[in-house]
Amino acid sequence: MDIFTNNLFDWIILVSLLAGAAYAMKIIGEEKITFRQDSYELRFGGLSFMIANWWTIVSQTESCLRFERTDTRYDWFATFTYFPDHSGKTLPQLLEDKLNEEKIEFDEDVVFETDSRVLFRDTAIQEYLQEVIRVEGKGTQNVINRVYYDIYIVRPLNDSGYFIFESWSSVLNGSLEGPFFEESMAELSFVTEEKELPRP
Repeated sequence: MDIFTNNLFDWIILVSLLAGAAYAMKIIGEEKITFRQDSYELRFGGLSFMIANWWTIVSQTESCLRFERTDTRYDWFATFTYFPDHSGKTLPQLLEDKLNEEKIEFDEDVVFETDSRVLFRDTAIQEYLQEVIRVEGKGTQNVINRVYYDIYIVRPLNDSGYFIFESWSSVLNGSLEGPFFEESMAELSFVTEEKELPRP
């Protein structure tokens, strides 16, 4: 009993931290369960994406979208970018160029996937985006910064251009938005005019 009373302030801080962590886990858990019903359709480059309501578009051009979570202090953002010309480069070459540009070196234990049937649920998208490389995992940027990076490079059939979809975060935040980014990619489909655009 003396231990408790002599360290009352420390106990209050500890209980507050545990309560805060429990609340955060509850919120994150609910977001994962309600992702489908709490997302909206976004059209980009002839493709339809399901986007989480809690992602905010912070910049937008015809060829690039950038998302952040403005409701939290998460060290995370995602970009969807279309490049009109691959200059005859293969996807591995485009990936190498991108990693060199961003000065990222992946750790050895990364997820590497090139099968569109594994990455996308829609069979028409699997056929259309059959040229794909996805790499996900921890790495180092610019020698010193530890990051959690998820990148998809896809080249549509009969298109001289290609897409890069990427999710960036600190290593600690990698598991927070990563599942939602992956789900958004998995739900890719073609834009159909019959669809109504739900409002975010």
